[in-house]
Amino acid sequence: MNEVLTWAVIGQALGHYRIEAKLGEGGMGVVYRAFDTHLDRPVAIKILRADATTSPERRRRFQQEAKAASALNHPNIVHIYDISSSGGTDYIAMEFVDGKTLDRLIGKSRLALGDTLKYAIQVADALARAHAAGIVHRDLKPANMIVSEEGRVKLLDFGLAKLTETAAAADIDSAAGTATMTAREDVQTEEGTILGTVAYMSPEQAEGKKVDARSDIFSFGSVLYEMVTGRRPFEGVNKISTLSAILHKEPPPLAEVAPDVPAELDKIISRCLRKDPDRRAQHAGDIKVALAELREDSGSRKLSRATPDEQPALIRKVFGSSGARPYRLWQIHHIGICLRCAMFVYLTWRFKNVTSGTWSLALFFSTFLCCTIQTIMAAVLLSAGSINREFLRGEARKLAPWLRAFGVANAALAMIMTVWIAEGHTILAALTAFLGIVVGVKALAVKPAMDRAAIYDPTESPIDPG
Repeated sequence: MNEVLTWAVIGQALGHYRIEAKLGEGGMGVVYRAFDTHLDRPVAIKILRADATTSPERRRRFQQEAKAASALNHPNIVHIYDISSSGGTDYIAMEFVDGKTLDRLIGKSRLALGDTLKYAIQVADALARAHAAGIVHRDLKPANMIVSEEGRVKLLDFGLAKLTETAAAADIDSAAGTATMTAREDVQTEEGTILGTVAYMSPEQAEGKKVDARSDIFSFGSVLYEMVTGRRPFEGVNKISTLSAILHKEPPPLAEVAPDVPAELDKIISRCLRKDPDRRAQHAGDIKVALAELREDSGSRKLSRATPDEQPALIRKVFGSSGARPYRLWQIHHIGICLRCAMFVYLTWRFKNVTSGTWSLALFFSTFLCCTIQTIMAAVLLSAGSINREFLRGEARKLAPWLRAFGVANAALAMIMTVWIAEGHTILAALTAFLGIVVGVKALAVKPAMDRAAIYDPTESPIDPG
């Protein structure tokens, strides 16, 4: 709604509501502060776009969903007072909350831990109540959460997100994808449509699949992440790249972007942000309980940190914070595999130059083949890790046994070459033996332990830790 129409509405009456000031604007329309002349109380009025309720079927569906949301009667859900039309203008009258939306409170920094837990517990409680009633929000984001002066959180637009979807004519702008995707066709809530705000969508939403309460839990995890870091977990230069990040990438580890976040909260957020709905946290009520326990522990100072308070800057820069360190060390280990293979090929070439015969050539080419295959597999795993952790787990399960086997083979070849040249070329033999021992130990003991610590879920038993 343009500014001319906005100013034309202010001071006018919609039914028994007198419009006083504009509060905000979103994908569904414009929200105003108004005064209920019947009950002498302030209210918020949302005036819907004309194209949002053009057909009788869409108006009926809108009214049905709004009534369902109003029936929730929860202290953390904004109450809907009235759904009506005046002079051809459809509007919703709802509870007026004097406060700020959560996105304004977060700003460009982040919230304190105490405020994060205080607000998040209330949101999780509201979601649990709505999900129990069979209502999925579908558009959970900080802009749809308003915090009163007393610190009470209210969720907005329950069920209204069903009226918004993408279409072929939807604008793909250059922003980071924070606007609700708006409809240009008849609204459906079945598979194939996309409903919600891009930056906070669940993977199933981004793919246009049917969603359930677990989709809200993913969006809640995105909001939680932003509350403790001041940044969104999935960002891109436009809507398409943001959707791609949601589907294929993992958010930056909390231990790197907010190292003072308690490990327990990191674990809760990680469970909410799992891309597979079956592996995601299943119930908002369980999340509320976990957050409440975390708040109690924070009051009694029982929380563990994702990283020590003090770490040398160089160590933190090279190896990452302690929460991110297992994966960073895993990456360094696999880069080391490539470097050790290159060194081993060089030593084997030196071995071939000081020996002769068919067996000398056979040892050289066998070593070259094993090292080449090992290097390729290590590079594949490093590339898989840059995509997302779930993909990496799958590739690790397939390649880890082979990496171990070729590592053991290289160690055995090194020992054979060492015995061959031990008497005449002591230094070369010592270097080859040392590298062979390192390769063998790394393959049999170090790599399996690193895989378990860095890429496998501690609660899951990997098929092959490799």
